[in-house]
Amino acid sequence: MTDFREAIEAHRGDLLRHCYRMLGSFADAEDLVQDVLLNAWKARASYAGDAPVGHWLMRIATNACLNALASRKRRALPQMIREPSSGLAAIESLELAEWIGPAPDARLLDAAHVLEARETVALAFLALLQRLPPKQRAVLLLKDVVGWSAEEIASALDLTVSSVNSALHRARETVKTPAATTREPEPEVVHAYVRSWETHDVDGLVAMLRDDIVFAMPPHATWFDSRVEFERFLRETPSPFAARWAAGFRLVVTRANGRPAFAFYHQGRRSSLQVVDFRDGKVAQIVAFIGDPYFRGFDVPETVPSRP
Repeated sequence: MTDFREAIEAHRGDLLRHCYRMLGSFADAEDLVQDVLLNAWKARASYAGDAPVGHWLMRIATNACLNALASRKRRALPQMIREPSSGLAAIESLELAEWIGPAPDARLLDAAHVLEARETVALAFLALLQRLPPKQRAVLLLKDVVGWSAEEIASALDLTVSSVNSALHRARETVKTPAATTREPEPEVVHAYVRSWETHDVDGLVAMLRDDIVFAMPPHATWFDSRVEFERFLRETPSPFAARWAAGFRLVVTRANGRPAFAFYHQGRRSSLQVVDFRDGKVAQIVAFIGDPYFRGFDVPETVPSRP
């Protein structure tokens, strides 16, 4: 029995990545995987051994995700469902459950999967996945990410092989997008990024941005699609953001979704988490997740000393 418990526990990481891609929420994925492993342990007598344990668990987890998605709204990022805003526009907020959330690399990616899984947990890929109907999403992930055959997917999802192939074709067309060159930034670039925020250096930060920078801030629906509008947002006063920045931020570097990420602290308490895409040493996209619930699973402190 101990061996079986260890066997199912060994697949927690694979299941967590899969469920996060399906659900778009790390918290929901973590809770669901815990339930799947508990239910698998209770149902261990029904495991016939005719398929690998990992295959059996993935089938259970996929169907659990489909059941969960049947009663939940489709998640997104603001830039996928709204028109961009002016830097002077009023900030509009929606419910937390509307949005895709970040996931910590330390929990999502192990050493054996960092390179192969990095792009398949990127926020852009997750946002495209959420456009798919749940079964199409499952088919695409099981075939193109997990590596199952059409026959295995058909059996797991109670579909025909022809319907699997049809769903796969439609799903691939939906998520098809030109590949962007996203590379890890040099340490000095990360240091400069942190320094510009912590020293309230608007000029320094703006100099790091691409002209077509995308800046979004869930749960706010407002987002910007150019350096001009983002700079206008940064400089506009009076505004709640300008006042908070003037009061001072501290940053802690971490990682999320295969990208550099930054925990922001206002008056010593964590307030938001930025996931940042760098291209050729410039900032191409910032998704700033505002609010403590987005820190689920991240090993960063709740408080840090404020700057003197």
